[in-house]
Amino acid sequence: MKSKYELKIPHKNKMLLIDGIENIDFENKTIIAFATINEDNIFYETDGIPSYIFIEYVAQTCAAYNSYNQIQNNNEKEKIGFILNIKSANCYKDKVASGETIYIKAKETLRDSNIAYYDGEVFYNNQDNDKITDCSIMVMKSDK
Repeated sequence: MKSKYELKIPHKNKMLLIDGIENIDFENKTIIAFATINEDNIFYETDGIPSYIFIEYVAQTCAAYNSYNQIQNNNEKEKIGFILNIKSANCYKDKVASGETIYIKAKETLRDSNIAYYDGEVFYNNQDNDKITDCSIMVMKSDK
């Protein structure tokens, strides 16, 4: 799948988990990213990636949203950067096997000068009824 947007997040090499961005909706403060699971993934175990790892995929999707939000608002100095707190997390599948494509949806629910809250969901095949994980996370401003 080809991304509609360039990934503008600091993650590199094996820590870059998402492959691209399908859509960004600034009016609704949402983003949809995607990733194809491969056996060379840093978190891959014998038969797949544990579903709790997808919280990091949500965090990277939030970073991608934040980078475009900064550009949209001409405010590239404010960098919301790292997970400060996981408010909630639910896992509906045990693991995701190699070859599967997942979709990561994130919605910014609150932002102030130093933190932002996001609700995230991870699905197979971009279908709401095929959920792998959902979570709510708080991210904090980064100095870098």
